[in-house]
Amino acid sequence: MRAIVYARVSTDAQERDGTSLDTQERACLRFAGEQGWRVVEAIRDTASGFSLDRPGIERVRRVLRDGGTDVGLAFAVDRLARNQQKLAVLVDEVEEAGARLEFVTERFEDTAVGKLILSVRAFAAEVEREKIVERTTRGKLERARSGRIPQAFGRGCYGYVYKPTTGQREIEPFQAEVVRRIFRRLAETRSFSAVSNELNDEGITAFDGGRWYPITIRRLVQNESYTGRLVYRRTKWVKARGKDGKSRRSPVERSSDEHVEIPSASPRIIDDAIWDRVREILCESSRRPKHTALRSYPLRGRLKCGLCGSAMVGQTMSSKGREYRYYGCRHIYDRRTGHDCSSRYVRADLLERGLWDEVRRVLADPAVIFHELTRQHEPETDPGELELIEQRLAALADRERRLIKLFSFGEVDEQFVREQIAEIRRERDLLQERLRSLRPVPAVAHRGIDDQLLARACNAVGRWLEQADESKRQVALEALQIAIVATRDQATVRGIIPMEPDEFFILQRASA
Repeated sequence: MRAIVYARVSTDAQERDGTSLDTQERACLRFAGEQGWRVVEAIRDTASGFSLDRPGIERVRRVLRDGGTDVGLAFAVDRLARNQQKLAVLVDEVEEAGARLEFVTERFEDTAVGKLILSVRAFAAEVEREKIVERTTRGKLERARSGRIPQAFGRGCYGYVYKPTTGQREIEPFQAEVVRRIFRRLAETRSFSAVSNELNDEGITAFDGGRWYPITIRRLVQNESYTGRLVYRRTKWVKARGKDGKSRRSPVERSSDEHVEIPSASPRIIDDAIWDRVREILCESSRRPKHTALRSYPLRGRLKCGLCGSAMVGQTMSSKGREYRYYGCRHIYDRRTGHDCSSRYVRADLLERGLWDEVRRVLADPAVIFHELTRQHEPETDPGELELIEQRLAALADRERRLIKLFSFGEVDEQFVREQIAEIRRERDLLQERLRSLRPVPAVAHRGIDDQLLARACNAVGRWLEQADESKRQVALEALQIAIVATRDQATVRGIIPMEPDEFFILQRASA
């Protein structure tokens, strides 16, 4: 990195003596050398620090503006300026130039003046953000009152096309007819699944060009815009702390006097009669969520079917008054996608116990860990596998983007997206690990790993695993990036053993 050194004294006597300037400059040059910086120029001033009207500091500012340095280096903060306002000006100019300030004797952010300047700037930035939010909110409100849809509010809506010139929606004929059909068929069938299956079977795509899902149908028929009424400021986002202690933003209904109806912004597609019939169906008590006991499926999101490769999900079945947990391919009973799988259910307790026994066996075995610490990867020369892995990684990235897009359009719920993304990332980690093994860095040869220390570490891990509760087991499975392919008869487990550097296990002898 390039550095420019600045030194300053206040009096002619100090300048003639040269001691202070020489001392400052030597200290700066030594500091720059220790940091590995290349000094492009050393500048001196003999002037008061209460003004920026100094030849030397003007030269420093010019070099900064021209991009001639990466670091401005001085002996101490008061060498640059003694006036807080002038120092704040210099700090802003340095940041605008993409450089930074360094001092030999102190860290700027630890000094009293540095703390003050940074605090004031943070406060000013917060005030400016509040002003931007207020101006944006006021602008959106005025836009709504003038009959135009506010920016980033309801532009993407199935059945309509947004017209930027008018700030309003226009009916898209084909999609509008699909909307009418959805309302009509839901009133007839009373089934979200039946309606979504019909649309998918006929090749009619949803808003983003993908499949229809029951949750998509439910959200569509709850959209009051189809009755010709579009309301701005119906809800607001507030922060609330959940049961897990984490702060989250969630929508809260505003009072009716805060609502702003945007007239003529969303033309009517359905009449009030069909809207009221569908609302009655939605309000039926049988459709309200039932609060059932939560059952644990710790391998959810890690399991894939050994026959078709699809995700396996948890399910509980009852027999003679007893409940049994199983994992099964999602296509055994999910007929909406048009797929069908003949795989059989796998007992959850047997699969979970077998997996955990294997995890404990591997992590508590010093021979396995020793092999991972000392093994040498032989370079692979198969370009075909490299290409396949890279293609799969690209496909996973594309799948993750599409999931996020579906969620942003309200096509899938948050829990489904979380589970799918977790599965994507686990597969990606395994592929990246395989990619690293195909492009290996030669491992360091065995350098005297302490066998006793390794054995003690493995024993400690084994004891921890034996006593681990469900939450700690989840931590272990996540750290190992466990992925399982299972059928009724067998299960294949893949994972990554996270290794500390070899030095952790090398005997460290300290004199008593």
